[in-house]
Amino acid sequence: MLYAWMSYGYIVLLAICVLAYVLWRRGDALLAIAAVVVGLPLWFAWEYARPTWTTAVVTGTEVRRSDPDASGNTSDIRYIYIRNRSDRGLELVNEDSWWWLKRNSDRVFNDAKTAEARNTEVTLMWNRWRSTLFSFYPNVIAIGPAGAWPLWSVRTLTFYGLSVLLWLAYFYGFIRLHRWRSSEDAPSLDRA
Repeated sequence: MLYAWMSYGYIVLLAICVLAYVLWRRGDALLAIAAVVVGLPLWFAWEYARPTWTTAVVTGTEVRRSDPDASGNTSDIRYIYIRNRSDRGLELVNEDSWWWLKRNSDRVFNDAKTAEARNTEVTLMWNRWRSTLFSFYPNVIAIGPAGAWPLWSVRTLTFYGLSVLLWLAYFYGFIRLHRWRSSEDAPSLDRA
């Protein structure tokens, strides 16, 4: 249970709140509000795209036809059902993703079918959230043998490398802006 609350996402969210609090306490309420207004949507988008991996057993696969859109077009949606080591079930979709440069959904689905037939543990890397209200499912990015394999994949290293740059730029920008606003060089309404 503690692991869920110590994830990177919650640590970044806590850092955003601490930054806003510090700016507020230093008398820069406008900048504190701006840090929250910019930081929260950025955090939600980052958390939505952030990869997660779990070791589980594939308990089922299914292909469903989507409802027709306005033009009457339909598509096949591939679902992968897993049960992790704590016996918690999760439904995932398997679709191509431009964000993750994933164009191999057929191979991933084939690997899931093979793991289901052999009843072996696999490690799945996925992103997005599950929303029953909007019928959103997490998307499988990659599948491999059980173990810590996804941690060292190029996709994961690239994502977290760019994430470090993004969050450093965010915090540096607001800290620098606060220092500029409180320095002598900043324009002030009191001096006019």
